[in-house]
Amino acid sequence: MNLVNFRLIGSIRGNKAQYLTIDAFIASMIVAVALVIVLAAKSAQPYTTQSELVSRGFTETLTSSKLSELNNPLIINLTKNNTINNIDNTVLQQATEFYFTNQRHFATELVKNVTYRLIPPQYSFKILINNDLIYERAVSNENTSTVLVSSKKLVFGVVNRTALVYGPTITEIRVWQ
Repeated sequence: MNLVNFRLIGSIRGNKAQYLTIDAFIASMIVAVALVIVLAAKSAQPYTTQSELVSRGFTETLTSSKLSELNNPLIINLTKNNTINNIDNTVLQQATEFYFTNQRHFATELVKNVTYRLIPPQYSFKILINNDLIYERAVSNENTSTVLVSSKKLVFGVVNRTALVYGPTITEIRVWQ
């Protein structure tokens, strides 16, 4: 073998090694960029537990559902005997109205009756109006729970379509598991 052939073979082997090194570097960069994109996409989404979703849905249901929309025997009976005069009230508005007219037992029964099948049985919850307990369903202890979600809403309204106004009142709903 002459010297020219030897240099040519060495030059070809050096070029192959250089190309393989560049290919490996580009491949590792593509993998690194893909990992950064995947991890960044997951970290941008907020972590939402099932308890938060249950609490949010529960609060929205109680604050937006009008009594007239519910087919509930207790609400029908309370409307017939004129205990409830405004069926356009939401559930929380009516419970707050009962609270302010010193009919707390009706507030408790209303909330108990409406929420009976609204929240899955493994969840505990309580409803407070002005930090006074209206109703509590406790499957587990609130202080030892792993997840406790609290939401507060302002509630106001008119008592029996008169000039007597209540609120704004802070109503708190706590859900835990």
